[in-house]
Amino acid sequence: MVFQKLLAVRIHGPFPFRGLGYELKTKNKGGQNLKDIPQFWQQYIQKQLGATIPNPLHKNEELGICTDFSPETGEFVYIIGMEVEKGTQAPEGLVYKSFPELEYAVFTTPKANEESFPSTIQSTWNYLFTEWFPQSGYEHQGALDFEMYDERCYDPENKQIDIYIQ
Repeated sequence: MVFQKLLAVRIHGPFPFRGLGYELKTKNKGGQNLKDIPQFWQQYIQKQLGATIPNPLHKNEELGICTDFSPETGEFVYIIGMEVEKGTQAPEGLVYKSFPELEYAVFTTPKANEESFPSTIQSTWNYLFTEWFPQSGYEHQGALDFEMYDERCYDPENKQIDIYIQ
């Protein structure tokens, strides 16, 4: 995997934003999240759960939101969902979260085919925590990170996403 071509960009917003979606509680200890999150996405896709999210602001953009991280236990919440209008009511089984305006470093994953896409995402996260953070001088805040899945995910041979880290 060639990560030297990853581009980190400091940006401001257009955040704050509000997300509505399905919640998974997992942990990074023992690689549990590396199993749980891909399975969670498979379930979300197979059951077409995105279609149940009311009033998305961007119908072709889905978010994988990491929040409520506990450094002591490695536990965090992962939400698959979409950005929605402020105050959107969460139907049963979904959660609504509002996030403040924050500054992010944004990384684009290398292009991947359908089969290698999940491992490319995981390798990018690994690179961020094992190489980029230690060398950048920045400290991971742990409050909110998210993956942006947009039209680039529809190409079966050149899939990629952006990862926003706070």
